Amino acid sequence: MTPKELLENLKEFTKADTVHMYIIERRQKEGAKKNGRPSEKFEYIPMQVNLSADLVPLVSSMLEKVIERKVKEDVQILDYEPIDDTLDKLYTYNDLGKITGFNEFLKNLGKEIKTLTSFEELEQIEKAWALCYGYYDGKKKEWLYCIKKLSPRKIAVEVKTSENVLQAAKYGIQSFFDTKTKTLKPLNGFSINLDPSIDMVYYNETIYIFQKKAFEELTSLTEEFEILANEIVGEIEKLNFIQGLNFLSQTILNKPAYRNKLIKAKSIGNIDFLTDKNIKREFSRAGKKLNIKFAFDGHDNIIAANENDAENIIRVLSEFYKEGIFGGKIFESPAGRLKNSRFTNGI
Repeated sequence: MTPKELLENLKEFTKADTVHMYIIERRQKEGAKKNGRPSEKFEYIPMQVNLSADLVPLVSSMLEKVIERKVKEDVQILDYEPIDDTLDKLYTYNDLGKITGFNEFLKNLGKEIKTLTSFEELEQIEKAWALCYGYYDGKKKEWLYCIKKLSPRKIAVEVKTSENVLQAAKYGIQSFFDTKTKTLKPLNGFSINLDPSIDMVYYNETIYIFQKKAFEELTSLTEEFEILANEIVGEIEKLNFIQGLNFLSQTILNKPAYRNKLIKAKSIGNIDFLTDKNIKREFSRAGKKLNIKFAFDGHDNIIAANENDAENIIRVLSEFYKEGIFGGKIFESPAGRLKNSRFTNGI
């Protein structure tokens, strides 16, 4: 699907008469192990919030503008990868089997969902994880969903008005100005702030990623990456080619960017490449070209004496440095897709 076709499809849905809003709660599945895979152990539970007829066109218009800003006719639409450059791109994610819990949530959105009726019900939510807007196209008989990750704060603020003169004198009165009746009225209920932004769109069994980092948090991939990176460190330990592996572990713990670089190194086959290789020769060759001085022990294993050494090792493993074909210049870039190839081992 071209960017223009995608934009036209998405904009059609924002004209829909049926618009639902859901508050999404994330919680651990009953019976799931605490140390289980994050992509499997969590469930995502939607609670519907009914929108007034006055609010529907405002929400639709707000989201339409967000879509227009992101889905431009010249935007690149690429398959998702954990690491890419910072250019303005739109990513697709089709491998829903790798985000099992979130995929179950997406499949259940078309079913009957509990409707929020009181502030007390909202307070019972363990953690308000996201906001979701659903648009139904009656002609196509299809739904489109826009989802926004929430920051860890209260989703709603309860507002109670004073019930008598004594309370009013003591606590004051919460009120709002009704522009239709031109009068000030007491406000009694709770308010929810609707942020005019979205992080992903789910349509026709495909996820379109607007904000990459937020998408990874939404689907619990961020936590999945942490586990995957530690598993890769375990593989490196078995290969036994780094002295000072603790600095490598510390680096991926403190710096998510290096965690993702290590995952990329595994994805493009560079960890497996080192099996039965002469470690000193391979790193010396790379170090000479990149002007990086690596140290080695008596067994020709590379030494990580500090976090800076660990960062250099991860940069080289993940092909952080690129050599130009035409001029042979060396570039620094975390991005890069294998020519005529795709990641097969990564998430």
